[in-house]
Amino acid sequence: MVINFIKVLQEAGLNESEAAVYSILLKSQKMTVSEIARATGIKRPTCYQHLDSLLIKDFVIRIPLGKRMYYGAASPKKILASVKKRFSVFETAVEEMTRQHEESTNKPKVVFYEGKRELKNIYEDLFKTVGDIYSIFPPAAFFENFTEQDYDEFDRSINQYAIKSKDLIVGDKYFKQADQIRKKNGTENKVTKKLPESFKSNVDVLVYGHKVALISLRDLSAIVVESKDIAELFKSIHSTIWRGN
Repeated sequence: MVINFIKVLQEAGLNESEAAVYSILLKSQKMTVSEIARATGIKRPTCYQHLDSLLIKDFVIRIPLGKRMYYGAASPKKILASVKKRFSVFETAVEEMTRQHEESTNKPKVVFYEGKRELKNIYEDLFKTVGDIYSIFPPAAFFENFTEQDYDEFDRSINQYAIKSKDLIVGDKYFKQADQIRKKNGTENKVTKKLPESFKSNVDVLVYGHKVALISLRDLSAIVVESKDIAELFKSIHSTIWRGN
């Protein structure tokens, strides 16, 4: 089996010219910069740069003899030990980088929305959901700023995408209006529980996937928090209210 030492050395972190210099030195006990330049075809000033780099990487040693400076190849076994040591340091660094990456990716992502058009984007985002939707819906607050047609389109989309929803709906003066629209469109994928009118809220709460949307229907603004832990918390709150009604 013929081993391409240049490629192997490049895998160890050398560039092509550095690998060529080291390969030449392996075949000789010692060489001057001029001799290395002639043997490799690399210009003398550039050889100095490569030798400095190889010295830092422990691939080359200096051999002073009288007034002349020679260079020799470090033992391949010594290089292997050095590479292993650097790799060990890298492994430790990777563990710390992984920890920091996991911390950053697990942080909740928060997005703010404002205006009727942007709020509709949240409702449309629901249709990409895999899994059930949990909601706490105040019809009166919704119909103050949205039309029956808006609600009808949203409700029909829930059926169209075959999304299952568990909806806690406040029993306010517009409950009947919302309920009629839901029944007209079909309730096979929707389970509803009516909350007492004393349950005061102007916020539509939607829990879907790992997201929680808190939509202020009075202010036409919202925040969507993407966090598995926070979504699970709101699902638990929803379940507690559900069991109590």
